[in-house]
Amino acid sequence: MEFVEFTGSAYFRQILSLATLSGKSVRISKIRQKDEHPGLSDHEISFLRLLEKVTNGTLIDIDETGTKVTYQPGLLSGGDVEHDCHPDRSITYYLEALLLLASFMKKPLNAVLRGVTNDNVDPSVGCSLSL
Repeated sequence: MEFVEFTGSAYFRQILSLATLSGKSVRISKIRQKDEHPGLSDHEISFLRLLEKVTNGTLIDIDETGTKVTYQPGLLSGGDVEHDCHPDRSITYYLEALLLLASFMKKPLNAVLRGVTNDNVDPSVGCSLSL
């Protein structure tokens, strides 16, 4: 299998969202490799789990250090989805990607996201919904 290769954690959501839309498999390596806490953060793992829920057949492999992720996207299925978002990031972190993917899903997406609605990093949910 061929993978599009990326390094680092920059644009993590965008890479995975676009890989899902295009059907291309990606490998992201050297994720915070030299940081005090290397590898994926908890909210990034939560985002991967959300992608699993809105797709059918997605394969995700995270190495034992969490510094390398292999993502093979499945088909965008949609339907009823419930997800507990990690409190490190606002629900908007997850919602922005779902808004991008939703119009390409096989069934209408009915997502229930639970978590923080406002933080210092992401726009508030209210701000996102008014766009």
